[in-house]
Amino acid sequence: MQQIKKSVKELSFSLLSPEKIKKLSVAKIVTPELYDIDGYPVDGGLMDLRLGAVDPGVRCRTCGGRLKECLGHPGSIDLARSVIHLKYVPVIELCLRAFCNSCGKLMISEKELEKNLPSKRLKKAKDAKKCPYCNNSAEKVKLEKPTSFYRKKTRVFPIEVREILSSIPDEELLKVGMNPKNFRPEWGVLTSLLVPSVTIRPSIILETGERSEDDLTHKLSDIIRANQRLWENLNAGAPEVIIDDLWDLLQFHITTFFDNSVARIPPARHRSGQPLKTITERIKGKEGRIRKNLAGKRVNYSGRTVISPDPSIRINEVGIPYEIAKIVTVAETVNDLNIDKLKELVKNGSGYPGANYIIRPDEKRKKITDELKEEIINELAPGYKVERHLQNGDIVLFNRHPSLHKGSLMAHYVKVLPGRTFRLHPAVATPYNADFDGDEMNIHSPQTEEARAEAKIILEVKKNLITQKNNTNWIGCITDAITGGYLLGLDEFSREDANQMLYRAGVNTSFSKKSVSGKEIFSQIIPKMNFSSEKIKIKDGEIISGVIDNSLFGDGDGLLIKEIDKKYGREIVFDSLEKAFSLGKNYLTERGITIALKDFDVEDKILEISEDIIKKAEEKTNEIIRDYNDGTLEAIQGKTLEESREIKILKVLNEIRTRIGEIIKKELPEDNPVTHMIKSGGGGSILNITQMACSVGQQDLQGKRVDIGYIDRTLPFFKKGDLSPRSKGFIRSSFIKGLRPDEFFFQSMTGRASLMDTALRTPKSGYLYRRLANALQDLRKEYDGTVRDSNNNIIQYIYGDDGIDVSKLHLNEELEPGEAIGIITSQSFGEPSTQMVLRTFHFAGVSEMQITQGLPRLIEIFDARKIPSSPKMEIYLKKEYNNEKDAKDFAEKIREISVQDLASEINIDFDNKRIEIIIDKSRIKGSYITLNKIIDSLNEKGYKAKEKLGVVSLSMSENNFKEIYHIKEKLKKEAIFGVKGIKQILIVKRENNYVVMTLGTNLKKMLEMKEVAWDKILSNDLHETASVLGIEVGRQVIINEIQEVLNAQGLNIDKRHLKFVADAMTNTGEIKGVTRIGIIAQKSSILARATFETPIKQFVNATLKGSKDKLTSVIENIILNQPVPVGTGLPGLFVKVVGPLTKKESEKKTAEKKVVESVNK
Repeated sequence: MQQIKKSVKELSFSLLSPEKIKKLSVAKIVTPELYDIDGYPVDGGLMDLRLGAVDPGVRCRTCGGRLKECLGHPGSIDLARSVIHLKYVPVIELCLRAFCNSCGKLMISEKELEKNLPSKRLKKAKDAKKCPYCNNSAEKVKLEKPTSFYRKKTRVFPIEVREILSSIPDEELLKVGMNPKNFRPEWGVLTSLLVPSVTIRPSIILETGERSEDDLTHKLSDIIRANQRLWENLNAGAPEVIIDDLWDLLQFHITTFFDNSVARIPPARHRSGQPLKTITERIKGKEGRIRKNLAGKRVNYSGRTVISPDPSIRINEVGIPYEIAKIVTVAETVNDLNIDKLKELVKNGSGYPGANYIIRPDEKRKKITDELKEEIINELAPGYKVERHLQNGDIVLFNRHPSLHKGSLMAHYVKVLPGRTFRLHPAVATPYNADFDGDEMNIHSPQTEEARAEAKIILEVKKNLITQKNNTNWIGCITDAITGGYLLGLDEFSREDANQMLYRAGVNTSFSKKSVSGKEIFSQIIPKMNFSSEKIKIKDGEIISGVIDNSLFGDGDGLLIKEIDKKYGREIVFDSLEKAFSLGKNYLTERGITIALKDFDVEDKILEISEDIIKKAEEKTNEIIRDYNDGTLEAIQGKTLEESREIKILKVLNEIRTRIGEIIKKELPEDNPVTHMIKSGGGGSILNITQMACSVGQQDLQGKRVDIGYIDRTLPFFKKGDLSPRSKGFIRSSFIKGLRPDEFFFQSMTGRASLMDTALRTPKSGYLYRRLANALQDLRKEYDGTVRDSNNNIIQYIYGDDGIDVSKLHLNEELEPGEAIGIITSQSFGEPSTQMVLRTFHFAGVSEMQITQGLPRLIEIFDARKIPSSPKMEIYLKKEYNNEKDAKDFAEKIREISVQDLASEINIDFDNKRIEIIIDKSRIKGSYITLNKIIDSLNEKGYKAKEKLGVVSLSMSENNFKEIYHIKEKLKKEAIFGVKGIKQILIVKRENNYVVMTLGTNLKKMLEMKEVAWDKILSNDLHETASVLGIEVGRQVIINEIQEVLNAQGLNIDKRHLKFVADAMTNTGEIKGVTRIGIIAQKSSILARATFETPIKQFVNATLKGSKDKLTSVIENIILNQPVPVGTGLPGLFVKVVGPLTKKESEKKTAEKKVVESVNK
């Protein structure tokens, strides 16, 4: 039987008309009864067999399919009276107000019609008081939420609403952008209700044997009951009051059927009190159908268990327990070469290695049992598939959640081992961000040849040695392997021990001389090459000098790894890496390494020096406090005296740890095992030793010293007004000696703040990653070298300006066509942004390590906020003004000074109708501002100001009292000196330049000032820069601002990713954020937007316009189980045929066994 592959090319969205509902419906549902006495579905009931098969063994009466074959068929309920569709209430309200109830025309003049776009015409017309065509006055219809309409105090029932809406001509709907073929407003007033098929709302059988029905079935039963009662009362001629009440009850049940979380009406509940989960609740959110079941799916042929380290397997292998290998199978197609082997596996059955199922060419599956073995073996023929157990050498996908980047999902070769855990080589733990403290990981077995080929060629561990984030190596030696290699290089060995060590590491060579150094042993795993760095020198593969540390084969730092990859290729890199890991691990296992508490304790000499450093810092701190109290402390420009004091004290106290660390680095004994770990890069840092042995240091709470918590003090046992280091969070003690109660309290404060910070910011970083991935998912490199989106818009003509793949920078190779570079860039930002948060927790309360400021700023840049939370400029001065005096004069000249900055009081003299401003003399003392200048400035701005007994008096004789009060409030913020927007200033000297830093921006005004070097001015306001200097400058500001954040956090992301994001945000000629109203709003795909935003809103809007989703992006094809148009799914592959497609028999060659094995491994 020939298989025909079908694919969906386009989806069209429309609201079903009553006629279409009847056409689609296979059965009228008239009774709330579900089953008869025998448990058989009732005809005309909600489980009617025409709606689909409900149980195994039962066939659908519409298509004849069984449970797994029938997709289900909808039914319908004829409603006794029309009811409003909840999700179309806003549209119905707009139509009732914007279209004339008499002639049905849009109440907007022809002139206004031409002036406004279709999207704005409805809003313009809704406030019209008279129809410009029939001159009928428009009585305003008001909505009383959720679904009731009123004209004045009279209720407009759904029947009348439907009549009014039916009178609107199609051509009038077209004027407001509605497509009458797909949506007419009266269709939002339901006369028939479509009943979902039974496959959408299946029932389950409980352990007791009773059936439990779906929430939708319960809700539909309520609708039918309410509908039946309404029919009965209408036919019986019941009073209008009763009819209206039953009508409202029907409206309530249909409203809660669509959405059971509507404000102002009680939710429908189970008997237990639990709210029913109806249609809206099933579709929206993380747990909804779109995100959980369609965009994300459960899969078969997968397994999950705890991981444990195993350095004895290959780096690209994964150890699989026998128990999992017997359940997670591989579908192997039978051919002439493997038929005997597969028959043997079928014969073994459930015994390992065996098989579980066979799949016939007609796709029917047959379970292998003891009774059927012989029959299946005889039946087996080429074309059949055998689902056999996993065996050594099979390829599987290995994954750890959260999947933050490409390295979170890689392909490994199977190594079936006893035990109950997955075994992972420690060298490959870093890309998975895995440790071995109970982490669980998943395996997935590819079931087709195409999937296995993609796994081998694209996802295999060896293909993912280098990260596409910044061209560093993901895979390398870690912890003990690094420390072991370092110690190996310092040791001497006998010939026998050296040869044994090489043999155990898999190196086929031996030494003949009696004594061998560790460096000589390690040199045997390095290819013949020259390499030198700050720490080591290698010539012809021999280590000449230096130490063996993480800079050779360490993860993230392995410079030698990239050098070998460049000169010898990936196979040699992994061979050398595995041997380096084995050498370090084996040597350290035999030698042993132990760290005792005394190894962290330092000599008395270091403690004395540390004590001296702390005392000097405390004296300097006390001196700053004295200067502050005496009024002699020099304020930092742009800061208050209090802020200046705290900044200076914090700087002094933060230097303590740094200076003690430098002493420890010099004095810590070379034979200390802690030194070995730190110097090798295997683990630990000088900061750890400093805090453990000498002093924990200043605690940082929100970037400052610990603030006042009680009345004028931090804790109750300190004196009021105490500003000393101890009272404000400086921990003098070390962890070894123990903390005092107050020190422990301060350390707990900052630790808790960091934990809270982690909890609050982690969702933000996750949402940032999700936004980036959603906005950039469809951006890929095309075959012509450009980077385009799914609408074929060009984002970059050449990726990153040079077209080079970041993971192949050291090889100088170009990015391959089809590469989903948008997702890679998203991952490059998303993964470190998540780590930004965690790192705050790892270094809780340590001032030098606080990095939480980076993430909010990064989010702000990607949001493209209209005004940054901290707008700032860096202003360089022209040569003739580049001196301290002119810089200070310029800074004073541009700082915005408002009336409230100078006034101590602003009063109203109601008798004489005056506003009196009392100037605080201390605020203008020593500055260029005088009382006369203030008066002149106010007069220039149109006020009638003059001096009266040292007070600035403003005449308000022409204004009433209400106006005077408003003028007083406005006056407070009136800028009388400086440049609007420049709130604070700070002058810094950089080399030979005086740079004026400002808080607040006004780029346009700055460029007009004679002192400013216009070619060197910098602003972090993206929109202001783009509007003043153009979009190209705006693009560069985005790149610069992101780079500044990354530098401050010590993060390394390749500049190509920064350029790519900047181009994606600016390619339309204006700056658009990575938000639902920015780049994501430009996506043409309705399904793509529905996965990110509220899906119901997207679907409703799509039906109004009759929108079509052409399925050109990624996520919508994932939803429909279709190949995605990126990577190997990118269509349009052109192959240039340069010779015959087949070789002659005489020209064919047999591959050597060694070559075949290297390809397969």
